[in-house]
Amino acid sequence: MKTRILTGTIGGLIFLFLLLKGGALLAIAVGFLVALGTWEISRLSQAAGIDINFPLILSFSLLFTFGQAIVLHYDLPVGNGELVGLFLVLILLFSFLSHLGKEITQALLFSIFANLFALVYPGIVFTYILLIRAFPAPFGWQILIFAFLVIWGTDTGAYFIGSALGKNPLAPRISPHKTIEGAMGGLLVGTVCGMVFGLIVKLPLLWVVGTSLLTSLMGQLGDLFESFLKRTVEIKDSGSFLPGHGGVLDRFDSALFALPLAFYLALLIVS
Repeated sequence: MKTRILTGTIGGLIFLFLLLKGGALLAIAVGFLVALGTWEISRLSQAAGIDINFPLILSFSLLFTFGQAIVLHYDLPVGNGELVGLFLVLILLFSFLSHLGKEITQALLFSIFANLFALVYPGIVFTYILLIRAFPAPFGWQILIFAFLVIWGTDTGAYFIGSALGKNPLAPRISPHKTIEGAMGGLLVGTVCGMVFGLIVKLPLLWVVGTSLLTSLMGQLGDLFESFLKRTVEIKDSGSFLPGHGGVLDRFDSALFALPLAFYLALLIVS
């Protein structure tokens, strides 16, 4: 527990600094997370017996990440949807070309779609950090910190309230230790964290309440999804980069589901 708290505290402070700083430092940090997350997805895929082209996926994920950073920095006339569409087509094309000459089997098809999945999760999804940070000041850093406070508050509330009061399993086949009481406690704590920060920086109250609830809920679904992936291949942690927490996907699983939602909801008050 001490290791978990120490890693979480130090890592959280460094990450908050990067969110506030933005710019090239944040882009490099996101690229680092993408690289580690891609390796962890590759590890999970291999454990499931699915062949994944790690060098190909890593290359395209990093190209997308830094390409997105360049587009945002120079305000180039390329929409996020256009960039995503281009890279999805390219990864399908190169995955197909890399398998030419091999025997056509179901495993081959699974491998191609595993490459596509690995580009999206975590590669493309992590770049929503950059998309949100690119909102006009001060919305960029405010909404990012708001979203992560909701996510971290949800995780903390679910853990402690679930440990103290949890009796009814939430999804026993996916994550036996998660309870309905813990999920409700996480929803409550996460929403309160979002509301407190939202009031401090004077974000619209109705937006803060609704977005806190939805972000907290989506974060818990992201947590369950990553638990599902690990349960499928019978692996406890996606990696070991963060002592006491596991891997990058173990720590950012909630954010990978919650950040895209927070981005699109933020458009309601930013545009």
